[in-house]
Amino acid sequence: MAKRYDSKRRVLHKGESQRADGIYLYRTTIDGKRYEVSSASLARLREKEEDIKDKMEKGLDLDKQNLTLNDLAAKYIADKAKTVQITTLQTIETYYNRYVRNVLGSKELSSIKKSHIKDLYLDMVTGDNKVSVSTVMRLDCILKPMLEVAVDDDIIIKNPAKGVMGQIRREKGFNGNKRPSLTEAQQKAFVDFIMTEPKFENIRNILIFLLGTGCRIGETIGLRWDDVDFQNRVVNINHAVGYVIVDGHYRQFVKIPKSAAGVREIPMLEEVRDALIREKEKQEIIGFKMPELDGYTNFVFLTQRGTIYRRETVAYQIKSIVKEYNKTHQYEQLPDFCTHQLRHTFATMLCKNSSDLKAIQEILGHKDISTTLNTYADATKEGINKSMQAMQGVMFK
Repeated sequence: MAKRYDSKRRVLHKGESQRADGIYLYRTTIDGKRYEVSSASLARLREKEEDIKDKMEKGLDLDKQNLTLNDLAAKYIADKAKTVQITTLQTIETYYNRYVRNVLGSKELSSIKKSHIKDLYLDMVTGDNKVSVSTVMRLDCILKPMLEVAVDDDIIIKNPAKGVMGQIRREKGFNGNKRPSLTEAQQKAFVDFIMTEPKFENIRNILIFLLGTGCRIGETIGLRWDDVDFQNRVVNINHAVGYVIVDGHYRQFVKIPKSAAGVREIPMLEEVRDALIREKEKQEIIGFKMPELDGYTNFVFLTQRGTIYRRETVAYQIKSIVKEYNKTHQYEQLPDFCTHQLRHTFATMLCKNSSDLKAIQEILGHKDISTTLNTYADATKEGINKSMQAMQGVMFK
């Protein structure tokens, strides 16, 4: 085959050519499909050739190399819409649109590097519009599996988000902004106050339930009398009340747990049983209301108007209690806290008083025991140490 030259008398390789305007072209056929790249310089053209050959050798899908992160996100969200709850889907869309779409979304997947992801996360926690580390961690839990789809589909070799959050946390000493549980003294002060302050009589039972079961707020406001077994002293958790924003309006709906671990029985503490009995007696006096939500009725905790609680209402009541308490307890202030911190408080006390990690996992409804260990590391470590101390002198008598 005769050699071919460019305008500078350089030998062109197979598949290479030069147009009259000086632009270099490279054409090749792979599995019956034709691919073409171009460049103003021969050196740059040959870099592109090597890139094609390298991707081909690694088994990448050459037809998808021009896909952008926004393209991937659209497919990922469409697929997720078939399998996840609407609240989860809204979270994915909100986080992606707010923090990623206009920053990295237009980049081709094959051009996104780990440094791009790292810069994105660092700018989020240190930039002008900085957010909490927990927010970045939540975004990472969305972006990382999204990019893993591109790996699985042979679009990219490695997931550029993998390991980035851990690296940032190590380098910057970020540990998130997890709100601590109440101390035993704070817990006692809170309970004593709501039990003796008449103005909080209507909310006290639901707060005692939250603190005494470790249930999530959605599970608590969704509890029905059908789920309460006084005879066997257990409550059955099998659904929750969630909410979505539809056309700018708040709408509640009943959702089933994301995993089988969310369906569970929780034994009643005496204080929880008493709270449920008080709630039932109160409703017997004022007359049972029967609001319906997605076919569910007979809810345990209802507002004074006989409606299903909104999580914001409970959160507001907690803030009111803390504010009222702190007015008269100048030297023993309660911290601002949310409903989820009541769950943390219950879980921390449970971990401190039990070394049965499997039982703790099931009571809390964690799908993976690593969630229990990671979230309550300090408390579980204390329980593990106590368990090992109990073994002293037993193994080697």
